[in-house]
Amino acid sequence: MKNFALRLFKKNTEDHFVSAVGTHVKILFSSENPSLLGKTMKTTAIEISPHSIRLEVSSPIEIDSVLDIEVKLDSSERSYNLTGNVRWRLPSTRGQYHIVLVLRERGDIRSDFRSWKDNFSQNFEYAKAG
Repeated sequence: MKNFALRLFKKNTEDHFVSAVGTHVKILFSSENPSLLGKTMKTTAIEISPHSIRLEVSSPIEIDSVLDIEVKLDSSERSYNLTGNVRWRLPSTRGQYHIVLVLRERGDIRSDFRSWKDNFSQNFEYAKAG
């Protein structure tokens, strides 16, 4: 547990934003969670960086699941189709779950990962975390 806590709270140089107000995320596909197949789950983004997103979800999504998500920003008409792997899952204080999705490029479907990284500082004008 100590190693987990060290990794989770380790400072890095990447910009992180603790407020994701105006950010809407839909889970479109989950590899390890058959109950989510064909369903679109709306969720809340809590913390965002160019390479990861922490989400609050109602289902206990399995660690190492591959998720395809769509991120829509109120400040832009553009939406981003992103893929990532669930690396952490913790219960939230509201009876839901926080998951950390580590984003990655994917070649077999359309991915906006490169655009997400390139446009990140323009899209988010919130106060930087830590």
